[in-house]
Amino acid sequence: MIFDKLQKTKNLTNTEEIIASFILNFPRIVVNISLEELSEQCHVSQASIIRLCKKFGVKGFSEFKVKLASELTSFALDGKMLSVDLPIPEGSSTEDIADTFYYLSMQSLEYEYKALNIADVKRAAQLIHNADITYIYGRGESLIIAEDLHYKLIRLGLTSVLESMNGFQEAQSFTIDKHSTISKVAIVISQYSNSHQVHYIIDELVTNNIPFILLTASKDSWPFDKLAKVTLRVHSTESRYKMGSFTSRNAMLYVLDCVFGELFNINYEKNRDNLFSFAKRKTERDYYYRKNDHI
Repeated sequence: MIFDKLQKTKNLTNTEEIIASFILNFPRIVVNISLEELSEQCHVSQASIIRLCKKFGVKGFSEFKVKLASELTSFALDGKMLSVDLPIPEGSSTEDIADTFYYLSMQSLEYEYKALNIADVKRAAQLIHNADITYIYGRGESLIIAEDLHYKLIRLGLTSVLESMNGFQEAQSFTIDKHSTISKVAIVISQYSNSHQVHYIIDELVTNNIPFILLTASKDSWPFDKLAKVTLRVHSTESRYKMGSFTSRNAMLYVLDCVFGELFNINYEKNRDNLFSFAKRKTERDYYYRKNDHI
């Protein structure tokens, strides 16, 4: 871990010790500043910072910040280690549990907000806006996130397709019609991006020339991220041996909420009117059914 190496590495030069000390004292500042800014704060050269990063097994300062930020999500407010896989220590009180999940959510959102790629959010929203049909894919815990987005899209009157039954997503067959004017886009949600089901779905999309957006927490989702029109990558250190997808779930929901907000904003007045009309119809129906309950 980066923090352990910063504290325990003995063969640091005087310049590297200055850098390491600054990082240990102000880790949250470091993940949000540039290489140039850190160089100015420590009064050292940028080359010295990069050499220190390489000593810790990373290629440069950008990768160093990603690893540092990931470890920050594992620290509780009192400075004790908090595992994202098993965040609740044995014997935790109800108050401790409430504090733990509040902190995990807060840290996940804080980091995703800082690391959010605005350009990719805009591109993803534009792809959905330009399409006549949006297909959404997700399995297991990713299906919960997929259903949340699916509900939001149909609330706007958009055509969204999500097969929630196990095995039905892989059974989706696209008819190749060269004369069709119906445009399609897909959103594939997969934390690890390495299952046979994901491989099959993406192969089907690519075969039928359907552009897709990939939402994943995997750092290495090759070749899927190369095939995707947009890759929305969240930062989570969860392993497969986890109590639940707490940080990755919050991160994915946040990123998709940003995409949905941008999509809503593209055609703001129309989308606002659609929501108001839906709410009005629902209110009128509720009134009618209550009035006729006695019949």
